[in-house]
Amino acid sequence: MSLERYLREIAAEDKPLRFGALVALSSLSRQELKQFVRTWGGLSAERQRGLLGCLVEMAEENVELDFDSIFLMCLESSDAEVREKAIFGLWEYEDRSLIVTLLGTLGADSSPRVRSAAAGALGKFSLLAEEGKLLPREGQKIREALIRVLRNDEECIEVRRRALEAVAPFNTHVVQQFIRRCYESDELNLRCSSLYAMGRTGEPRWLRHLIKELKSDSPALRFEAANACEEMGDEGAAPHLVPLLDDDDLQVQVAAIQALAEIGGAVASRALRRCARSEDPAVREVALEALENLEGIEDPVAFHYQL
Repeated sequence: MSLERYLREIAAEDKPLRFGALVALSSLSRQELKQFVRTWGGLSAERQRGLLGCLVEMAEENVELDFDSIFLMCLESSDAEVREKAIFGLWEYEDRSLIVTLLGTLGADSSPRVRSAAAGALGKFSLLAEEGKLLPREGQKIREALIRVLRNDEECIEVRRRALEAVAPFNTHVVQQFIRRCYESDELNLRCSSLYAMGRTGEPRWLRHLIKELKSDSPALRFEAANACEEMGDEGAAPHLVPLLDDDDLQVQVAAIQALAEIGGAVASRALRRCARSEDPAVREVALEALENLEGIEDPVAFHYQL
């Protein structure tokens, strides 16, 4: 079927979006993108949002699908939800040309949700800058823009917390000050982001705070602390993660399993083997996968029956 026929199907708003038609939008040529833009312009806002949401989900589930040209086009949309979804869709897009757009969005977009998404998306470029994969001036512009957001007390919390997470890899003295300030905040979301940021710095000085929060009464803080321990990769965190394998919160359990798999070592291996015997199928599946990655088990299903 030609692209034109798929586009007519997409334009028929009385019919649900079909997977086959959406797959046809992957890796569009310039001419095909022009065809898509003409169809896109005739869609209702609701259809545009639904279509873009489907493309984002599909791209997350299958990295071989490439809708980047559509997502880039949608960054210019007048609809804030479309702009936000477009940024989410570009989660793996590392072309440096996107930096200028994201910086402009962070500084001027009218929607807090879009500014938040832009701040989050700049995080991957912060890592690239610290890895020496960007020009020094590009890294400096990213760092300065994110710090400006953190210094703006009138900016909403969601944007500031994403800016903190994004700027963490730079790990400067100023960044560390903001991490500490957010960690000491009364706002739970800022505290959660401070833990996430601690992990992204890779700075051992934060480990004692992460270990403390693994015992927090808040599942959200335990979850973020476990994730940060995974980022940190310090074997000293392993014994403190083990109790979370019996946590009442499934997300916390999974985070602890993944952190132990990343950290490795004898403590992690023993704990994951025990977890692989869990009666909870969700926990057991994650633990078996973690063991496969940790110990190079070729057949985790057969391994399960040997436990």
